[in-house]
Amino acid sequence: MDSNKKNKIITAGLGYTIGNYLIKGLSFLTVPIFTRLMDTSSYGIYNSFSAYSNLFFVLIGFAIHSSYRNAKLRYSPISRYYSYISDTMLLLLVSLAVWLVICIPFGKSIGNLLGINTITVYMMIVYSFSLAVITCFNVYSSIEYKYKAFLLIAGLNAIFSILLSILLIKHGFSKNTYMGRILGTVIPSIVIAFLIIFYFFKLALPNKKKLKYYLKWGIRYSLPIIPHGISQLVLAQFDRIMILKMIGAAVAGIYSFAYNIFSIVTVTTTSLDNVWSTWFYEKLHTNDLKSIKKYSSLYISGVLIYLILLMLISPELVKLLGPSTYSHSIYAVIPLITGGYFSFLYTLPATVEYYYEKTSFIMIGTILAAILNVVLNLFFLLKYGYVAAAYTTLVTYILYFCLHYIIAKKIVGKNLFSTKLIFLLSTIALIMNFMTIFLIKYFIIRWCLAIVIFILSLVFEEKKIGIIKNRVIKKEVTVNE
Repeated sequence: MDSNKKNKIITAGLGYTIGNYLIKGLSFLTVPIFTRLMDTSSYGIYNSFSAYSNLFFVLIGFAIHSSYRNAKLRYSPISRYYSYISDTMLLLLVSLAVWLVICIPFGKSIGNLLGINTITVYMMIVYSFSLAVITCFNVYSSIEYKYKAFLLIAGLNAIFSILLSILLIKHGFSKNTYMGRILGTVIPSIVIAFLIIFYFFKLALPNKKKLKYYLKWGIRYSLPIIPHGISQLVLAQFDRIMILKMIGAAVAGIYSFAYNIFSIVTVTTTSLDNVWSTWFYEKLHTNDLKSIKKYSSLYISGVLIYLILLMLISPELVKLLGPSTYSHSIYAVIPLITGGYFSFLYTLPATVEYYYEKTSFIMIGTILAAILNVVLNLFFLLKYGYVAAAYTTLVTYILYFCLHYIIAKKIVGKNLFSTKLIFLLSTIALIMNFMTIFLIKYFIIRWCLAIVIFILSLVFEEKKIGIIKNRVIKKEVTVNE
């Protein structure tokens, strides 16, 4: 791989990851502020609003963002690709209008069903629309490796949302604080969404002759992703709901805390996938299978090392981020991190399915995984407690990955990735899961092991990739010039 291209990809990957950490960290740090400004009822309404918005975002947005990478390969020259993007913005605007019209006769009924008032339903529809537009921009920026644009949009949205929410809660909505928080969230996002739409329209005026053709393909490609997205929400959220209903609120709180630490894994792997999937599309399009096998092996090895290090220091993370009442959650955190590795592995064959436009397979796989997770929880939650939910999630993600790996092989007719290495690394992940649990109380052993693994991985990285070495050389060349 060209060194400049490699540096560009690595820089983009690091940029997405660090930026997401900062943005998620900003949101995490403001939790104590809003829990003090809002009563528990208002805080609950806002969190319900956020959860429902993530659901309606999939419905209103048609998951059309998932088609962008294929569209760039499908429509050339680049002006046709830009026309496609602008046409998808028209689709989202029409979708918004339709949903707002639906809310005129049915808004109150929808609100009663969801446990929110009619005004909040309208806010939810508008916010879900803005989430869909912003997600489209995020995918577009990842395709172009424009991580700075992504960071700018995401950062401005987070900062203005927090500041405006605090301002509205303290001045204007002191009684209905949930509405101040909702408006503070919705207003910046909708302003940013329309700026994005304007930007996409400037890229290319909609091609009226091709509009129907473009959107027909895009909708056909993206529609199976809608139930896939809903099933992913079930997979991520339903175990907490089941714990709440079957065991109790206090235990559900402990498990939710464990899941918040697990979010460190999802933020990292999602950020890296933004860059990996773009590079993977380019290599598959040019049939560079050798590079795919080589760099996918380094990729999955690097992520495993990161997650092992996270496992080894997770007992201290639990102590740092929560009081002693949450200390037992470590027994759920470790298997959740391990499950996160298999969830990450799933993205490899899933990208193959996206590339070959077999999105119906992605839908079926995720629905089956969500059903399996619910069934396993029904059997094991009451008998073994909330920690069982972490292990049912782990088992679900293992089977989820295996299913899609088999499908990807059938689609291509061969393994694009090293099956032996994946099996070896998966075995190591499971071994480290139980080893870390055994070593929870042995602080010195865990941290010594973590330091040794980190040093060895750094030596290996510099030998195989050379991120630090390449940056030093690049700086020396720049200075000499």
